[in-house]
Amino acid sequence: MNDRKTHIRQKMEAARVLLVDVASQIDDGTAVASTENPNWRVRDILAHVSAAEAGLLATVQRFLAGTELPPGFSLDYWNQRQVEKRAEAGVADLLAALADSRSQAWALLDSLRESDLDVVGVHPAGFRTTVAGLFYTIANHEIDHGNEMRRAMGLPVKVTADWKLALQMEGE
Repeated sequence: MNDRKTHIRQKMEAARVLLVDVASQIDDGTAVASTENPNWRVRDILAHVSAAEAGLLATVQRFLAGTELPPGFSLDYWNQRQVEKRAEAGVADLLAALADSRSQAWALLDSLRESDLDVVGVHPAGFRTTVAGLFYTIANHEIDHGNEMRRAMGLPVKVTADWKLALQMEGE
């Protein structure tokens, strides 16, 4: 595996450790704790994150295919639908979904050529990034939402996300 892929994998693994650490501390009381998002509780944030990696892997495929988002796509609507679909899932189920999407992420990352990491597209949130940037986005997204859950649960934040790699375009 090349150095960039190794670095991506390390960032994603470190972020996942932090996410699983906080998720493993969710209990009946903290699951319903309010978060910075007035519409979501701690468990909803975990449900959101459990769907996000698979969505971003689909975005990698979209970048590689050179296709755009469907007309009228709303990231807010998509995110809310994913949380609603997982409304009955327990923490263990959500962690299992995270494990499944991570195995898919490793398979996809391993299959990419070095040049594939530089393919550019528009993230569903509207910013331009590369395929490599999407993998860094997965890590940062997990750190940010893990921290959101930590704050809601009264736990200290251990690491903050560094979005520079996700937003860095080759040649800039």
